[in-house]
Parts: sequence; structure tokens; C-alpha cells
Amino acid sequence: MFSHLSDKQREICNFQEGLVVVKACPGSGKTYSVAARIAKLLLNCNFKRKGIAALSFTNVACNEILHKLDQDFGIKFLIDHPHIITTLDSFINQYIFLPFGHLFMHSGRRPILVGDPYSTWNIQRLFNNYDQYFDKTTFNIDGFLIMIVPAQAFHFKWNYYNKNGDINGHITNLINSKYYYFKKGFSNQSDANYISLMILKEYPLIARNIANLFEYFIVDEAQDTDEIQMNIIEILQKHGTNNIMLIGDRDQAIFEWNNAKPEIFDNKYKEWGKILLDENRRSSQKICNFIGRLSSFKITESINSEVKNYEFSPQIVGYKRKQKKHEEWIVSPTESIQSFDKIMTYFCAICEEHKIPIHKQSVAVLYRGNSLSELIRIHREAFIYNESPWIPNNLHVKDIVKGKHLYENGNFKEGYRLLEKGLLESIKKQSDQNFFCTIKDIEDFIFEKGGFKNYRTYLFHLINLLPNTIGKILSEWIAEANENLKEYKIELKIEIQNSNMTIDNLFGGNLKSDPYPFYFGTVHSVKGKTFEAVLLILA
Repeated sequence: MFSHLSDKQREICNFQEGLVVVKACPGSGKTYSVAARIAKLLLNCNFKRKGIAALSFTNVACNEILHKLDQDFGIKFLIDHPHIITTLDSFINQYIFLPFGHLFMHSGRRPILVGDPYSTWNIQRLFNNYDQYFDKTTFNIDGFLIMIVPAQAFHFKWNYYNKNGDINGHITNLINSKYYYFKKGFSNQSDANYISLMILKEYPLIARNIANLFEYFIVDEAQDTDEIQMNIIEILQKHGTNNIMLIGDRDQAIFEWNNAKPEIFDNKYKEWGKILLDENRRSSQKICNFIGRLSSFKITESINSEVKNYEFSPQIVGYKRKQKKHEEWIVSPTESIQSFDKIMTYFCAICEEHKIPIHKQSVAVLYRGNSLSELIRIHREAFIYNESPWIPNNLHVKDIVKGKHLYENGNFKEGYRLLEKGLLESIKKQSDQNFFCTIKDIEDFIFEKGGFKNYRTYLFHLINLLPNTIGKILSEWIAEANENLKEYKIELKIEIQNSNMTIDNLFGGNLKSDPYPFYFGTVHSVKGKTFEAVLLILA
């Protein structure tokens, strides 16, 4: 079962006890090694009360670990108590924030998570213009309010202190708004992590009880931890969590925009025991050598005999990037696209020369920022904060449009969830502009309609009245939807001057009619995947 492990992977699998950081290069089989360690612990240890907590940063990563446990190590039974495989945020929510968050928030109710990825945040108090930013701010480890979205999202310049040293009035209003909604029981995920840290500091018995639930902690993608998350791990260590493995690669950090700090991972690598996984099973030696100039891994060794000696060397090719100077184009958008068209032609010719079939499994065109995606005439994300089509107290309209779009593109579960919430809010806001939909409200509405069957029939009738989104301009779709919903007195409001865009562009394109044969997406969207040829667009 473990015969395919290299010596370095075996070191991870067989690690006994203590604190260790695994620094793993791209293509090293990091997830495979994590799964191998979990499998060996499950098969060899007699777990009764304490279990394994295997944590990562996305559900995709957790599912990948579960898949490898099943396919590669024959662990087909359900991973359940006393073990968990989940995201770090979900772990914090389940064991700290949801059961104990009220102790810090001074709320008489179980906390409700709002904002991405849970639900759209709608303003609760119309008279306070700062309430709209509740899901866009949080507190750092020192208790200072910080942004968790770009500065353009705010209607004021973010200066924490005035010249006299006092806290700026805008910041004070935001802080007051945050604590107002904490008392109401609301929190975004970043708030939940901060509140959980405060709880562990104030109530050490809670930390001790959680630490005693698990014999082993394994944190995958640990380079994406922020100061608060790492401090939570450190507190659990202090109270009895003695076996912790952090595994990751600081070069692959994807959450730096969300206050993650790869240097935290670097510091733990210096402080704790260390394992270096510098074998690349995916790329040729020439690619490894090229990446070494850009990576914290100065040397990585290709150990895949099928590709190790592949002759092609990575190439850097320049293109004209659109630029403005004094409101005039130096390089126009058209010139920029035409320049890149030549590169695309050259790239496809190289694929053909090396007998690489151009399809989504073998060839990828990747970009770092959404603006660069326009070079091949696809605009994946048209949401710009100062040009948003959404009105702050009518954000349920975004839920409805996005839900309908997801529904039509095959994502029925998420689409239905957004449609249900958005349509219910559009109905209730007729009498209460401050209405914000919760699970309890849905249950009450089911009761009002005389049971689940009647409720579901009513809801699907409303969904079917909504026009198709594919190929539609947002403003035209809204006008058609309002006409169809007129008899229900539902009016969907948007900023008309900012709505001259297709819904496909606004929410990432119609995936079913993607016109390109190759995979097209961000660098981070292909994490863990392997392609035969890759074109990376950099600014």
C-alpha cells in the first residue's frame, strides 16, 4: 500500500510525534503524502477518544484528500468521529465560534454567518451608511479594524488616525457598526476567526477541551494561514495538542489578499522540526531549473522518468499591454489584443509541433488578474466596486440574478439556494426594508404557505417567471423580470447606468458554451492539476 512512496514522502508518512513543518515544492505529491500519513495512522493506531484533525483551506482540497484515501490507500469507510477532514474555517466554526461566539458577541442567539461564502449581506439599519460595510471589514490580531476587500469598495479614504492621533471618524463609525451587529448575532468568516481567538484567550478551559479531542493535527496548505489562524493553532498546542504537522509551499500562497502571510509558515519552518520535499513528479528537469530562478526552492529534482528529460525549455515572450497616459492610449486595447493573438498562434503551433492535442485536459491558458483575461476576448469578472450595478439595500437582486444564472448552467443546488433567499427577501422587503433572510425565516414562510409542498410549488412558479439569463444584458433582463413579476408586486432594482453588461460576463461566462478548446482560468484555479502545455499571461 505504501510501496510507491519515495524516501522523503515516507518520512512524512512515518513521522511519529511532535511539531513539524513540511516544505513541499510544486508537483511533489504533497496531497498524496498527507493522505498516506492519515491512512497509516488510521490503520496502525487504536483511536478511541482522541482522533485526527486533517484541515485544509478549501473543500476541493479536503475532497482531494478523501479521494486519495479511497483510491490510493483503500480507506473506503466514512471518516467520522473522532476524526475530521474539513477546512480550517469550518473547524474553527464548529468547535469554537458557533457554540461559544455569543460569549464575546454578547448576543442572546447562536451566531449567524453572513457575507462570502454564506450569503449576501444586506443593510439592516437604513439610517447608518456604514452598515453596508459589515462584511467588508474585520479585526486583526491586535484588535484593529482592517479591510478585507479592495479600498475602492469604500466611499471614503481609509485613514485609521487623524493628524491629531485620534481614530478617524469613518473608522469609529465602522467599529460601532461592527459591534452593533455582533450583538445582533451576525458575523462574517474573518470576524468568526477573530472572535474565536478572543474566546480561546479568555476561556482557556475551552481551548483545553478542544485540544483533548484530537491526537494529531495535520494542516494542509499551511502557507495560507493568517496570524489569527496560526495563533489559534498555537493556543491549542499550548493546551495539549502535541502532534502538529504543517505542510505547504510558501510559493503557492493564494490567500495573501485575505491577510494570509506566508512568512508565518516560514517562521514555523525555522522553529519546528522540518522535512523538505523537493522532488517534482510532474515537470521536466528543464522546467524545474527554470522555476528555481523564481522560487524559494533553489533546486528541485524531476523524478518522473516519463518527463524528466523532456527537451523543451520554458520561453518568455513579450506582448503589448494596453496603457494610458494623460487620458490618451499609448497602446490601445485593440493593439494589445492583436499583439497577444500572435503569441496565441505561436503557442498553438508549438503544441502542434510537439504532438500535444489542444483540449481542456492537456492545454491551459492561465492568467493572474481578471483584466488580463480580456486579451483573448473573455471577460470573466465584470464586477468593479465603483461601477457596481447593485444597490446596497437591494443586494437580494444580485442573489436572484446569480442564482438563475447558476441554475441554468447546471449548478442547481447553489442556484436554488440563492434564488430561494433572494426571492423571499424581495417579497418580505415590500413591508420591511430591513428584512434579512435566515433559515428560521424560510421555515416560517413554509408554515405560512401551508407546508413544504405548497411552498416549493410557489417558489418554483416564481423561478419559472424569471427570464433566461444566457446572452442577456443585465438591464434588459431586469426589465423583463419586473414585467413578469408585476402581479406579485416584486420590483428588482439596480443601478441602470452600471448595468449595460451581459449576465454571462458579470458572473464568469456561460461555461456550457465556452468557445475555447483549451482550459482557460486563473493560475490558482488549476492548483494540483497537470497539463502537457501551459501559457501563462503575466502583467
